[in-house]
Amino acid sequence: MAVSHRMIASPAEMAVAPGAAESVAERARGSSRKRATRQRLLDAGLALFAERGPHAVTTHVIAAEAGLASGTFYLHFKDKLDLFRELAEEAASELEARLLSVSAGGEETEQIVTAQAEALVGFAEERRDLLRIVFHPESEAGDVGARILARLAAGVSSRRRERIAAGLGEDCFDPDVLAQAIVGMWAHVLAWWAEDPTRASRDALVRTLTHFQLHGNRSAATDLCDFTGSATPAAPSNPTPSTPPAGEST
Repeated sequence: MAVSHRMIASPAEMAVAPGAAESVAERARGSSRKRATRQRLLDAGLALFAERGPHAVTTHVIAAEAGLASGTFYLHFKDKLDLFRELAEEAASELEARLLSVSAGGEETEQIVTAQAEALVGFAEERRDLLRIVFHPESEAGDVGARILARLAAGVSSRRRERIAAGLGEDCFDPDVLAQAIVGMWAHVLAWWAEDPTRASRDALVRTLTHFQLHGNRSAATDLCDFTGSATPAAPSNPTPSTPPAGEST
């Protein structure tokens, strides 16, 4: 039976194949080394930013901290803020994923808000250094913090609209305004706490963020759209008798 020549590799093809395989393996090793080097720079940058602040850190110092030549830095990042933006954007994506995960499902509003507060505080514990840098009012990378807040607010607003449309939330406020207020509160409180976690316990942080988001500074829950804080106004302690209109008896 005749054998098709297409099924038999030529000597030249057989000679090239091992080299091609080695080339693929070498490219894979090179890509792995590049990722490892980039990560060393990111880790070194984060540690230095947390210790000294972005303003006091240079690209040369970051490279030296990573054990690399100064020129290596520019093979991976344009400048130190480019590196910082990558750190911050990755963290923001992680936080967004956590908030989206705990917001999914049909739980009651209080359960979702509590879960969000838990996720936020957990993130602050794990990424304390980055949080302090991003949301510090005098940070050199303030534009990064502003973009992250805008991303988070857009997510909060979108999820709020979805819940209202599904009949799972009260339509008391403009979702965009509410989202800005909530995210601003998150950023300020968590950055304040990240500066010194002894300022408040974890439990106090979660309870306060949850309660304030749901009820403002009211001591007890009332109807979500009742902004008076009480269905019946309190009577004055010493009421003054009023004079009835002319023609009416008391």
